[in-house]
Amino acid sequence: MTILSTISEFVNGGGIMAVYWGFAIGGSVIFAITAIAALFGLGGESAGDVDVDMDGEIDIVHPDSGIFDFKLISFRSILAFIAMFGWGGVVFGEYGWKGLGAALGCGLVTMVITAYLIMSILKLQQNGTHANASLVGKHGTVYLSIPAGGRGKVVLDLGDSTREITAYSDVALSKGDPVVTTALNAEIFTVKPL
Repeated sequence: MTILSTISEFVNGGGIMAVYWGFAIGGSVIFAITAIAALFGLGGESAGDVDVDMDGEIDIVHPDSGIFDFKLISFRSILAFIAMFGWGGVVFGEYGWKGLGAALGCGLVTMVITAYLIMSILKLQQNGTHANASLVGKHGTVYLSIPAGGRGKVVLDLGDSTREITAYSDVALSKGDPVVTTALNAEIFTVKPL
């Protein structure tokens, strides 16, 4: 019972206001620092990206998981909770337990809004790669000559990008010849002249 009365004195008295101010100022300063760093490309998730130069193709399937992309607990959402809990406490702290509840409510609402906004922004990202199966029927140009019954290279025009593929043809094709992909077998495209 002594612990509960001590906590009640702390919440109803002026002691908790120092905690509110600490969260409000500390959370706001850290938020400002991370926002400025993000503007200049510092920190964030892209800091650990690795640039790889390779030949070949990799197909990665990323299913749209909808609501499961929503991550409530993240660095930015916790930071938003801390800052708004503090400012909510500064504004409503004089009301004791009701003020603590209001501060928690402000923090939780801001945390959910922040997590939702981050999820929405991340959904705007676009992967510019095309799956190999979607390249059948596309038009292109022979890049490295293809002997009859042999392999060579073809550059496909995908509208927004180009893609170099390994191609097989039954007939000899010279550099610059227009072709269309007709089939895909073991990562080798079959092409025919246009």
